[in-house]
Amino acid sequence: MTGAAGHDANDRGPNLHGRLQPVLDAAGGRLSGDRLELVQRAHLVAAYWHRDQWRRSGDPYITHSIAVAAILAELGMDHELICAGLLHDVLDDTGCTEQELVAEFGEPVVELVRGLRTLDDPERRPPDWETSTDERVLTLKLADRLHNQRTMRFLPEEKQRRKARETLDVVVPIAGRLGLVRVEEELRRLSTATLSGRGGIRASFGVITAGAIMLPAGARGRWLEEWLGELHALPGRRARWGFAVRLIAGMPRLARTLRAEARRR
Repeated sequence: MTGAAGHDANDRGPNLHGRLQPVLDAAGGRLSGDRLELVQRAHLVAAYWHRDQWRRSGDPYITHSIAVAAILAELGMDHELICAGLLHDVLDDTGCTEQELVAEFGEPVVELVRGLRTLDDPERRPPDWETSTDERVLTLKLADRLHNQRTMRFLPEEKQRRKARETLDVVVPIAGRLGLVRVEEELRRLSTATLSGRGGIRASFGVITAGAIMLPAGARGRWLEEWLGELHALPGRRARWGFAVRLIAGMPRLARTLRAEARRR
């Protein structure tokens, strides 16, 4: 591949593929052999093309791509969709071309990325896109929106509210129709917290949700539901921020406990 060709993991530092570990953990044993190599290559190529780009949070842009891929892996998606999650912003936000991606990853992966580009472009998106779009592309869209909702606190407030309203009105029903119950519930919780905006609930819950990625996927929704209720019950912004800080500090221990309980079952 032009530009990325000849770059191996060492070009971006020793921890390049270490950053991919959340995706590999979420995929379990489903990635091996050629499929694992393709996912690792997608990560390498995405990291190369996004190498000088940053999120509003100050994090390297590639952290978003990895998070989207991890969500897809948690949902049990195959290696092609996981690759598309890693590469989903490369065509729009970098100098990489479709031809280069097709040569590297094949038409099925690039068709998924291309499909998401169409959905993200109001001028090209069909009016019935919610029902006419391929379900795999919709799943990619949901994963992208879910991570963006988790990190929404870094956007201007008006954009946060607009995206949250769109999520509740349009995106949440798509998740429900596809049977992605955990995605549906988390998107609803995050959007509701954003629109409520009471005394720091939105920002506090955004921090908690970002930290909850450490928890096992199956338990995450239940805990987030409980914590959102507790945030609403607390008396003010300072109490809510203190609650969020304490939760984040204890999150690694809770994650270890939940995983140990799951192994004993």
